Formats: sequence, structure tokens, C-alpha cells
Amino acid sequence: MYKTIKKVLMVLLVIVVLVLVIFLAGRYGWKLGGFGACQGAGITSVEVSENAVHITGFYPGSFPEGFCGYYSEERDGKLYVGFRFSAVFGFFETGNFDITIPVKGDIKEVILKTKMNETPLWNVEIGAIPQSERYGVYVKLEGNDVYYVSMTYDGFGGGVGSADGTAMESGEYCFIDNDIMIVSKEADAPIPFTIIVKDADENVVASGEISFDAYMEKMYLTITTDGRIEEQFK
Repeated sequence: MYKTIKKVLMVLLVIVVLVLVIFLAGRYGWKLGGFGACQGAGITSVEVSENAVHITGFYPGSFPEGFCGYYSEERDGKLYVGFRFSAVFGFFETGNFDITIPVKGDIKEVILKTKMNETPLWNVEIGAIPQSERYGVYVKLEGNDVYYVSMTYDGFGGGVGSADGTAMESGEYCFIDNDIMIVSKEADAPIPFTIIVKDADENVVASGEISFDAYMEKMYLTITTDGRIEEQFK
């Protein structure tokens, strides 16, 4: 009887250890892959001080994934940063993040870096990079009840939301994502993507599937008050 109980306890211990190893690998082990393991993220604010860079944002995909952490490197006045999310952690953590990255030197530029792309977020001359200078997908809202817009495609994703938790502003185009530009170029073909628009209670108020072609460089979409997604040509 004693030996049986001992065997059961040993099996349970092994299971607990394996679960713990898997959990830690999923939470921290990805950093061994550096920027190659990083994903795009929805960025809501970037603040640069003498000793640190403060960044807030969220997971840009349509399905909940928890924030695992960030990977960063400081080189020649530039701070490169990438983020990682996981569906496993989406059950008990949100994809929202609020991080402060300590820096040693004088930061002149902050760049979001993934395996696919580099996106300038901030530089010392003008602060936040004007969205109009980025190639990719833009969205304009006609209504004032949208809190979150996301797009997903081929394992990647982008998104945009309000930094202070209020409804997004209507009437002006907001930049969503430009990794799709690289994906389309490499495939030499249009890439279909799904766009999802949510309100304050995370109810879907509009959704649809559209294709982006790298040769068009910029795509402008309008979300109407009745939930339609219209492409505008400029």
C-alpha cells in the first residue's frame, strides 16, 4: 500500500514539474529566439525619459492572447523592442501591457521590431512618428462607439485602440498595421486579412475579410455607423 501511494505521488510530482516547465518555457523561453520570436502589437503610447522608455499597448489579434513579455536591445541611440503573446495565457491574463524599459544611453529613436519588419514608433525630433508616413492599412471611424479595431492574417496581426480606455476618435484615419506589406511583398500576391471592430463591451460591431496588395502601398478603410467596412481610394 505504501509503495503504491509513493508511486502515485511520484507520478503527480513528475506531472507538476512538467506543467511548470511548459509554463515557464511558454512565458520566458521564447526570449531565446530574440526578435525572431516577437510579434506585432497595438501601441497606444510611447514616452521617453532620461533613464527609461515607457510603452503601453495591447494584443492586436481578434482572439484573446495574454501578454508574455517583451524583448529589447539598445544600439547606437536606438531602442528596438518586440512583444510576445500566447493563447495559453489568454485564459487568465489580458493582452494589455504597460511596461517601462530601463535604458543606459541617450535614446533618439524607438523601433518596434519583429521577425518580419521594423516600425518606427518615436524619434527625438518629432516624438511619435506621424501615422501618415507608414505604409499599410488605415481605418477611419464614422461613429463614436468604437474602442478597438484589429486585423489578423497568415499568423500575424495588428490593431489600434484608445490609450485612455475611451472611445476612439472619429473622422480621421488611424494606422493599424504594416507587417502585411512585407508579407504581401514576399508572397508577391494580395494577402487576405480579417478586420474586427469592437465596442466598449467587446461586442463585434463590424467585421469583414479584405485583401491587401503591396503594390498599392496604403489601404484606407472606413467603418460606417451601420457596421459596413468600405475601402476608400486616394
